[in-house]
Amino acid sequence: MKIGLSRPYADPGHPIADVDMGEICQIAEEAGLDWVTYGHHTIRPLDEPVLPPHFGVPLYLDPLIGAARALAMTKRIEVSTSVLIMPMQHPVVVAKQVATIDRYSGGRFTLGLGVGGASRLEIELTGGSFERRWDYTMESIAVMKGLWTQDSFTFDGEFFKFPPTLLGPRPLTQPHPPISLGGFNDRVLRRVATSCEGWIPVYHNDRLAFGEGSGPENLKESRAKLHRFAEDAGRKIDHFDISVILTPESELDAVRIYEDAGADRVAVTLPKIASIDEARRAIEIIATGLRI
Repeated sequence: MKIGLSRPYADPGHPIADVDMGEICQIAEEAGLDWVTYGHHTIRPLDEPVLPPHFGVPLYLDPLIGAARALAMTKRIEVSTSVLIMPMQHPVVVAKQVATIDRYSGGRFTLGLGVGGASRLEIELTGGSFERRWDYTMESIAVMKGLWTQDSFTFDGEFFKFPPTLLGPRPLTQPHPPISLGGFNDRVLRRVATSCEGWIPVYHNDRLAFGEGSGPENLKESRAKLHRFAEDAGRKIDHFDISVILTPESELDAVRIYEDAGADRVAVTLPKIASIDEARRAIEIIATGLRI
């Protein structure tokens, strides 16, 4: 199993500075960690009502630009987005950006997608449809995979229509960079099973927010569901990569519990940090506690 870090939690209930992702990845690589994952939000609508467990849109640096910086500053560690909010993106632009990051990094990037946290306005103010956010996301995945793999890509969907089209350069990773999808319920698992290579049960041990559907036993059941749903859809896939992100309050013992439950990756969420020196101390404590 691969062990890594998630960026510090930063919704308005827990305001923090966004410390340099590139330097954090350098320190994580030096400490022997395997991967780092960063979330995505754009703007915070100030008048939108929000309720616990969400307290509003976090203020994050752009994760694709951050990933490009981090991968350029490291040699081994893997980086992912958990998750890039696809209803606020155009798939042609994301396909080009990801292909570029994949080539420059030697295949060390995973694209984690989802529909975000709590904000309707955040999606709508960036041009997306809140009601159709999942339909748009799944069609975007089909578009990106077609652009990454076909010499003459055509498409006739609800949101996109392509005459014969070519995207180049192609990604280094073949047939394409892996795509993981974030979420919890069976609808998300079916989407992963039919269209993606991995699943991100973000904050999977957060029973306060997600109830009894969270936790290691649920993870075992969900992996079995993924393969059953894929078989039902006629898709042949040997393995789905499951990436668990732990809550900031998690004990480090949870890493091994999720490893036993079948997670392929577990990310420990960094505590509140305001400087790179604080990040280094926090990462050293985590690595020591995990006996890396």
